[in-house]
Order: sequence, then C-alpha cells, then structure tokens
Amino acid sequence: MEDNATRPAATVFDLAAAILARTGEITTMRLHKLAFYAQAWHLVWDEELLTDAQFFAWGTGPVNPELQATHREVFLIREVPGNPEVFTEDQLESIDEVVRAYGGLRPFVLSSVVKGEAPWRDAWAGTGPGGRGRLIEVEQILSFYSSLEGQPVEEFTAVQED
Repeated sequence: MEDNATRPAATVFDLAAAILARTGEITTMRLHKLAFYAQAWHLVWDEELLTDAQFFAWGTGPVNPELQATHREVFLIREVPGNPEVFTEDQLESIDEVVRAYGGLRPFVLSSVVKGEAPWRDAWAGTGPGGRGRLIEVEQILSFYSSLEGQPVEEFTAVQED
C-alpha cells in the first residue's frame, strides 16, 4: 500500500465518473457503495488506493461526504464533475470487476451486504438513530477484504434470482 506521501492522483469524482461510464444513470446510494467497493477491492488486489476518497459509515452504508455534497437530495445521478480517463488499465480492471460483481445487486441487497461487513459495522458502532458514524479506516478495509481471499460477492448472485 502506498504511504500518505504518495497519495493517489485520482479523486472520488474521477472514480464516480468511471463508474457512471459503466453503469449509466445510477442511484446515489448505489454509486457510493460501488465507489467504496472499488476502493476496497483495488486496495486488496493491487495494494494501492484508487483515489484520495474517504468513506464514512452512514445509515445507508459507506458514503463519501465530498461526493454526497454534490448531489444532496438527488436520487438518480447522471453525471459528476470527474475524469474517468485518469485511471490506469489495472485500476479500470478493478472498477470493471466491482461493477460486474456488485452493480446488478438490488439496492436493498447491496446495502444489506455492505452493512453486514465489519468495516461498516465497526465504524457505525455506537451511532444513534439519525446519526453518522465514523471514518471507515483503510487498515480495516484492507484487513477485512483481504480475508475474503480476493472474491467479491459471488454468493449473493443467487439472491438476485428470487
């Protein structure tokens, strides 16, 4: 993993734009979850962060406050002020894999999956109703998703067929 002296050049807006380029119009909630998973899985697979984005545990799951501020009270996102061209082929491969693995999950399933995982649960612990949880720490993201042996939610695809 890169140290803080060499932060990624890409922003959360670049990542959101890359996701939108693959999904088209997307709900706000889904965009944040896919951005979180892209950051998490790329960290596991390539031992580097995709963006400078930080995610916090909110009631709907992981949220990046900077991205959220640009589309507050908007349900469907069609565009964001980012550049999807800043990513390398390896980074785009991670984004593609995350969109393939998680992008088709129904919103309630996607939210349930991420909120059932330790990084969100731990950052949410002790948060009262209507509150916002703490920062989801990079070290915890790396530790948890590494323990899944490099495999996103393949077991949840059966849920989609119900």
